[in-house]
Amino acid sequence: MSFEEIFDRIRREIRRIWREIEEELEDELLGPMWDTSGRLEPLISMDRRPDRYTILIDLPYADLNSLSIEIKGRRVKIECKLASRIRFERWSAFRETTFDRYYTEFMLPEDAEASRAVIEKDVVRKILKIIVPRRY
Repeated sequence: MSFEEIFDRIRREIRRIWREIEEELEDELLGPMWDTSGRLEPLISMDRRPDRYTILIDLPYADLNSLSIEIKGRRVKIECKLASRIRFERWSAFRETTFDRYYTEFMLPEDAEASRAVIEKDVVRKILKIIVPRRY
């Protein structure tokens, strides 16, 4: 077997392994943030203060008139349509997906008083703020 043939075999094997790695990363790391049903998970940050939690939810391109927020116990569920469909090409270039809405569910910390939550919408920046008091 010549050097070129060996080199070609190694190169094909490296490509095969790289494709496996990309597929695994897509499923494990990117999968939870979006799926092929058109749902996109918004970015969320939570700031913990001695008296409250402040949760910021980034909803770019959202139609805030369609915003649905449900708080039951400690579970928060948010759904919102996008103002228009967005097409996203995956970084691996294997697939593309079109999104039409945001959707997320998350749990509040145990000391959060969800029943006293205050919700504010920034319609210009498309940011949702949820302020949840903490139990002392």
